[in-house]
Amino acid sequence: MAGKKVGTTRPDGSFLFFSELIGLPVLGPRGEKLGRLVDLWIDTLDPAYPPVRALGVRQPRKDQIQRLPWSEVVELGQEHVRVRSTELLQPAQRLPNEISIAEEVIDRQLVDTNGAKVRRANDLHFLFVRGELRLAHVDVGLRALVRRVGCQGWVDGAVRAVRPRARYLKEEKFVRWKNVQTVAAGSPRLRLDVTRSTLAKIHPADLAEILAELDHPQRAALFGQLPKQTAAGTLEEADSELQRDLLSSLKAESAADLVEAMQPDEAADLLGELPEHESAKLLAAMHRKEASELQQLLKYPQNAAGGMMTPHLLKLSGASTVERALAEIRNQASSVHYIHDVFVIDDQGKLVGCVALREVLLAEPTTPLSSLAKPHPAPLHPQDSASRAAELAAKYKLLSLPVQSEDGKLLGVVTVDDVLEHTLGG
Repeated sequence: MAGKKVGTTRPDGSFLFFSELIGLPVLGPRGEKLGRLVDLWIDTLDPAYPPVRALGVRQPRKDQIQRLPWSEVVELGQEHVRVRSTELLQPAQRLPNEISIAEEVIDRQLVDTNGAKVRRANDLHFLFVRGELRLAHVDVGLRALVRRVGCQGWVDGAVRAVRPRARYLKEEKFVRWKNVQTVAAGSPRLRLDVTRSTLAKIHPADLAEILAELDHPQRAALFGQLPKQTAAGTLEEADSELQRDLLSSLKAESAADLVEAMQPDEAADLLGELPEHESAKLLAAMHRKEASELQQLLKYPQNAAGGMMTPHLLKLSGASTVERALAEIRNQASSVHYIHDVFVIDDQGKLVGCVALREVLLAEPTTPLSSLAKPHPAPLHPQDSASRAAELAAKYKLLSLPVQSEDGKLLGVVTVDDVLEHTLGG
């Protein structure tokens, strides 16, 4: 209702809390009492400061909540709300882009996408400007709860008498609404394009922690909104119990797609933690190449080099020139997570040596790659332990260790982060 003046004792540009509004009498044009304000419905098409589009009014001696458009409000006072007409008062019905403050926000768990935490909405902070009421902040502080139950006056007084400089009296714990993601399960009223782009900016490790704090329906709702690569990265960071819970919320085909998008060593660890019938179901839903790759990794213990390795690495023929090698590196890099070292092989796929990517970049284009390669100081065998890998990585200050078969064929690479994860984790 931009442009329409609303008479009010509250100045334009002032803030007010949801707890101040809830329960206010709603009066008709002649001052007759229509009921009490019990809800507000906001329009999520504006993700930063969504405007209130309607009031939820509970009429006397009726359990049914009635909807009244915000455009009918002519006075927003401290003691009541006055409307111009009752003709548009009708049974509650939310529009597709609206969410209910009372049902879906207040006292609910929300994801703070800026602080990467789960917060509880104890109160809401609205801005009254140019005739519109817009949601600005979520109040997640203790003081908000005290305000909601109507005890702020005497609690503030008691705290001030004992500790006049108490942090409780000075700090407001506000989270901007634009940094908040609701996690009401099954809500169709969220703008998924905004949701996905916002959640994709959170580190997968933080997302895993957020998901661990939610119950299953909320967890499934939030996880289902993540982009594929973000969801796969989050699965990699989650513990085995959380991984199982997240996968259980998906159909087999969707779960298989996410496992395929994970790093192979992480995917193999995940499948190894699942009951055999569950991992078999996922493998059957995968593409044949990826399933075969993971089945090969599953043959090794998780804490052995074979179980920690990834078969995705920069693997090039020693006969290549630097120019051809760089072109091939660009081709392989999209599917290779670790690109610090280039591993050089012969025609039989046996490990010849390795060379740092930096050296390849600095070499003359016509230089044979084999002339740059040096024997790796600490190749691993598939059965070598994580502690053995850690010892070698520390001794030679290595970021990666190749894994080769008994006959010298290059099978994969173990990176130092995987070594640390397996040694420190158990």
